[in-house]
Amino acid sequence: MKKRENTYHVWALAVPIAFESFFQMLFGFADTYVLGQYADQAVAAAGYVNQFLSIVLLIFRVVSAGTSILLAQAIGAGDDEKQKSICGAAFWLAAVFGLASFFVIFLLKADLIYFLRMDRGLWKPAAEYLGVMSFGLFFQALFTIFTSIFRSYGKAAFTSAISIGANIWNIIGDILVVNGYLHVWGTVKDVALVTVSANVIGVAAVLAVFLKTDKDKIMQKPKPSDLKDVLRLGIPAAGESCSYKCSQMAVTMIIGFLGTEALAAKIYAMNFSFMLVLLPSAVAEAAGIIVGVYIGAGEPEKAKQVSFSCIRKGMAAVVVLGLVFFLCGRKFLGIFTDHEGILRMAYMILMIDMVTMFAKNANLTFGNSLRAEGDVNYPVIISVISMWGIGTGLAWVLGYALEFGLAGIFAAFLLDETLRSFLLWRRWNQRIKKRIFIN
Repeated sequence: MKKRENTYHVWALAVPIAFESFFQMLFGFADTYVLGQYADQAVAAAGYVNQFLSIVLLIFRVVSAGTSILLAQAIGAGDDEKQKSICGAAFWLAAVFGLASFFVIFLLKADLIYFLRMDRGLWKPAAEYLGVMSFGLFFQALFTIFTSIFRSYGKAAFTSAISIGANIWNIIGDILVVNGYLHVWGTVKDVALVTVSANVIGVAAVLAVFLKTDKDKIMQKPKPSDLKDVLRLGIPAAGESCSYKCSQMAVTMIIGFLGTEALAAKIYAMNFSFMLVLLPSAVAEAAGIIVGVYIGAGEPEKAKQVSFSCIRKGMAAVVVLGLVFFLCGRKFLGIFTDHEGILRMAYMILMIDMVTMFAKNANLTFGNSLRAEGDVNYPVIISVISMWGIGTGLAWVLGYALEFGLAGIFAAFLLDETLRSFLLWRRWNQRIKKRIFIN
């Protein structure tokens, strides 16, 4: 296991993942900034659309999650043929899902905009933005799978470098749009076009390297059993993310009842809240990969050590970043808007979210560890019950029915994350003790 420990060091995986996530976040950050110069309505429309697309991307997450679990365990067991078959299954499933998502959304975009029940003034910019963004779904599907494969082999730095390069182009393109140097269809469509082009660049780069170095891993015909296993593990493994995204979409609709200012404040605050969870989320993802390898190798004690070590690392990151946003949050939010009411609401959201991140850190790490161990059903069951019963149900009661507004909504999120982190911690201890006893 000495070699495996050197190859799968937590920070060697987590730091590239965090950088990649940061630059991916700049997709939305840069788009929000550019559209904010255009109109607050455009920001709200793009925010709605991006939340909807994040739910669509969960289809790709199903394949990615199943691939990560199976591939990490196959690597730990040293089964080369199994690894090739899993990679092939992941590639072809991603390609099919990516194309299907594009066709469905592009053809039904008007119906989808109506379904989201947004203010009529947002319909036109939302439809324009969604129509262009749908073209990038196929490329996002492929990049998601390639990223999972490379990370499972401990090569997170490679895909992170590609992603960072694509995101830099996205930022440059947005700057060209806002300054009038790039004008194809109009501001909203042009911002979306830049994002899609960045997706194409990223996939082209990673695919070129993959075909040169690991062509046999995707060209080999996958076994039907591996296709089924990727979906069997991936569907419940992605269930937590699916539950979260759908509940967030429902909460966004609740916030929409509070008015455009509240919705804009939520979108502005979320751009910085994502930074709070950035490093803890990367550490938790690294924990899932390493735990999977140790479980595959039959070493549950080391898997347990990794998970609790990652909890401590994530907590430290939350403390440091939380202090920065406590002191400078209002100045950062001022980048987007000078509207005092929106600034006040956005800063309040950021402060509540800062406290919530302590529970979310444990939730992410224990959830990833359980999925890597093979317990994919329990986390999603807990997620559905807590997210919808507390995170969404209580958010409606506190935020809208009792008129506590955004403070009540985000207090419900805090209770949701705290309950789930406790239940997942207890489940992880039970599962790992059972494995240690059997071994």
